[in-house]
Amino acid sequence: MALAGISASAQSPAIDKIAQLDDVYNFYMPASMIKGIGNLGDIDILKATPIPTSMLKKVKSMQFIMAGKKKVVKKAQKLLKDLDDTRKYQVLFRSSSNKEEKIAAYAYPAGSPAFGEIVFVVNEHDRQLIVLQFLGNFTMDDINDIEEEMRDKPAPEAAPNNGKTTVTILDDKDAI
Repeated sequence: MALAGISASAQSPAIDKIAQLDDVYNFYMPASMIKGIGNLGDIDILKATPIPTSMLKKVKSMQFIMAGKKKVVKKAQKLLKDLDDTRKYQVLFRSSSNKEEKIAAYAYPAGSPAFGEIVFVVNEHDRQLIVLQFLGNFTMDDINDIEEEMRDKPAPEAAPNNGKTTVTILDDKDAI
């Protein structure tokens, strides 16, 4: 019964398929667990993420998927092409700290002022892929808060590009 709840948690079939790949770390967190993290306040792990603590209150569930083998990363990247279907998903933003490390955020449903799903994809040099999926009730204000957090947090000093992150807005009417 617990497994049924986990597999039914994802809205995106691509996320489900990636979670089922061999050699993938998959962690599902229900709202009650997320609420506990949000109540922890100003701790180091929350400082290291671009997710504002206030947004955690809106999350009904979260799924964290990580692939670290190049072959698995390539399979996962092919599955994630579904997120580029503009009839279903809206690209919220893309950012990169250099040519090989990329972050993208997608929202479902496309063209809506409110989103039931936000997916973050972090692709590090095609050697590691991290997917964070949040289910809940979100608005563009939440996305603006995340983008603001990303701009305020400098990249590590050893990062290429002088530690600066470049954010490219893809949709001017929803500019962040």
